[in-house]
Amino acid sequence: MSVETIYKVALHPFINESIASLKAMTNLSGSSADVFMDQVDDFRFKGYAVCSEVSGCINGVIMMHHYPETAVAIGNSVCETMFDEKYDYTEINEELSNALAEWGNTIVGRSTDLLSRHNLEFNFSSPYFVHNFDDMEKHLTDVKEIVTVPITVEGVGRYYFNLLVRDVNFQASGVKREESTGISNPHSKPLTTDSKVLLVDDSAMIRKAIKRYLNQLGYDNIIEANDGSTAVSMVENEAPDFMFMDVVMDKMNGDQALKTIRAKGHDVPVVMLSSVTDQALINQCEQDGVSGFIFKPIQANNGAKIIQSYLKIA
Repeated sequence: MSVETIYKVALHPFINESIASLKAMTNLSGSSADVFMDQVDDFRFKGYAVCSEVSGCINGVIMMHHYPETAVAIGNSVCETMFDEKYDYTEINEELSNALAEWGNTIVGRSTDLLSRHNLEFNFSSPYFVHNFDDMEKHLTDVKEIVTVPITVEGVGRYYFNLLVRDVNFQASGVKREESTGISNPHSKPLTTDSKVLLVDDSAMIRKAIKRYLNQLGYDNIIEANDGSTAVSMVENEAPDFMFMDVVMDKMNGDQALKTIRAKGHDVPVVMLSSVTDQALINQCEQDGVSGFIFKPIQANNGAKIIQSYLKIA
């Protein structure tokens, strides 16, 4: 098992998407250094990590690994870019955790979706976060090799991608990053500014951002839900005129909520939000009457404009 093979197949899409999302979501520039092998016995947790379990032809953990000060700087920059305000937190708090989660989810979502298109037989868990030094021991259980790639963020510091390999069995080649801009709303009649808009996302940060963009466009009658099940109930009880809804959420995903809403006879226009660009998912949502599909990230410099293009009804 060569370092080159593991890097090209498993890590390369994450590195590319990480650097691209860093630029898109923080206006920071990053560059990758050479891949190298870490010693398992000497591996140390740096203080903050976004992780995803890998199963299938690779068994292990992929980890985006930060020193706390780097995580704080990137989290502040994510907030600044999304809200067009100055952020200067000095430690990770709830708001920065939400920002880092959104950044990490975007990277993992887009990267794993890209890998899945190439039939590489990888499976990835939903991203989760490690803050505690004591939690690292369980991640190192049965790990045989660790492949590491440093990422230097200009003016900030470094973070690292680690692939903690327990077992591997594959033969495949590298893949390239693809751009996705979304699927436009086919309708043409503008949504009046007194309409009721329902925002559905398990990220409080995303709801806050989209609400701000809607306010900039003159929409103030906004209600919120943090999962698909609640969204279905709110469609029944609140009768919104328009919805923006995330795909991957707790309790019920957005695509299932959309199907349920349509099965109950509601024709409210729904625009889906996701960092995952899976064509099968998009096709299914289109069959269920989606009114558009926005691929994350969206930021302060383009958020209102993007949102405005979807505020139309039949």
